[in-house]
Amino acid sequence: MLPAFFNPLAAVTRDFAVLFYATRASKSGLRLLDVLSGIGARGVRVANESGSNIEVHLNDANSAAAEVALRNCELNGLTDRCTVTKDDANVLMYSAPRRGIKFDAIDVDPFGSPVPFADAALSTVRLGGVVTLTATDLSALTGRSQAAGRRKYGVSLWRTDFSREVAARALAGYSVMRAASRERGARPLFAHVDSQYARVYLEVEGSARAADESLERIGYLEYCPRCLYRGVSASGQGDPRVCPMCGGELRELGPLWLGDILDREHVEGMLRAADERGWAARSRILRRMLQEVGMPPYYYSLDRVADSLGICVPRMDALLEALTSKGYKAVRSGMHELGIRTDAPHKVVIEEMRRLSSC
Repeated sequence: MLPAFFNPLAAVTRDFAVLFYATRASKSGLRLLDVLSGIGARGVRVANESGSNIEVHLNDANSAAAEVALRNCELNGLTDRCTVTKDDANVLMYSAPRRGIKFDAIDVDPFGSPVPFADAALSTVRLGGVVTLTATDLSALTGRSQAAGRRKYGVSLWRTDFSREVAARALAGYSVMRAASRERGARPLFAHVDSQYARVYLEVEGSARAADESLERIGYLEYCPRCLYRGVSASGQGDPRVCPMCGGELRELGPLWLGDILDREHVEGMLRAADERGWAARSRILRRMLQEVGMPPYYYSLDRVADSLGICVPRMDALLEALTSKGYKAVRSGMHELGIRTDAPHKVVIEEMRRLSSC
């Protein structure tokens, strides 16, 4: 077994990290702690590509990984802006304030769940700073493993056709509640989920009032596994409710973050940075994300919904045009290639999908 390795599947999340921290540092610089840095793939790229006003502290308890990270810093000529340590992640974070060390951002990218490190990161980052949490245990965050979701994140989840959205909001909701327990408020600035990762960037403020305001955006979604109806839950009490569409039993998902998981200003900055670098694929996703700000906290996966209806998947452009012509907002989702986000009632979405299906 290799003591350290490079994961090519994380390329997209590393690209977005470069764009996020470049945007964050554009005004006043940034001191970033990559607390579980591995061989330094993310931290070195951020230092190398996000701007010369960024300092990166790379840390990993695995001495072999830390040595490779140090060598990567040397090869990229970054030893003046990068430091490498081999400490226990939580010990490093909790001890930093006592040693007078402040971090503007703390990036937590573990193997599996970030839960063992979330409290330390949320407590240690300077007020107004950013904590980024990565989770690879998507089965716990999407409802595929309900017991793991309850055990790790304190959520009750079911499998849905918008599982990536659920994962992002479950991780964000957990983080907000942990921050609130320390009288700190947190709000997502950016979130990205793919088949391997859920990753949420949160701005952290320090007051009981900020914590209370953050908690006001925690709530539940309701979902019908029979007809795939979805909406914001009115109860949040777990009481059995009947689906207004088909009469089936509604299932509650949560607690989740129900506010925006994308900050318009920050995503606009990331888009400018992507355009400057010529990263067309990332720019395309960011443009979709911008259209989703302020929209409902779920999307429709057209392939999954069409399969449940026994119809062919309608053309996305035709469906979007049909919904907007009726006066609703409807855009492609940045979460899923075949996803749309709309404020149209569920009944209208289904009617239009049936009408536009070719079979």
